[in-house]
Amino acid sequence: MPLKHTVHNGKLLLTIGGGLTIFQAAERKPELLHALSSAAEDIALDLSGVDEIDTAGVQLLLLLQREARRGGRGIDVAAYSPAVLTVFDLLQLHGLFGAGPGQEGAA
Repeated sequence: MPLKHTVHNGKLLLTIGGGLTIFQAAERKPELLHALSSAAEDIALDLSGVDEIDTAGVQLLLLLQREARRGGRGIDVAAYSPAVLTVFDLLQLHGLFGAGPGQEGAA
């Protein structure tokens, strides 16, 4: 699924769908970093369409967060899929991305 860019509430909203596993993370990294580098404002991620995620996908999200902070921008997750919430719960990443139970699909 291609990456979608829109502006929502003054933030660049990146909508990611499909898999975010070791098989897709390397392919998606350049386009996500490019989108991040071209953003002048804070970034929000819509992960409600991510149907599969593993530690490679989590590493990509952590890289995006680090690079956004390095550029002086904020990054947060606007919407989560059940698959993303499950992995965030397992790896206790809720505090880093603001994820919590009952937020799946929320924007």
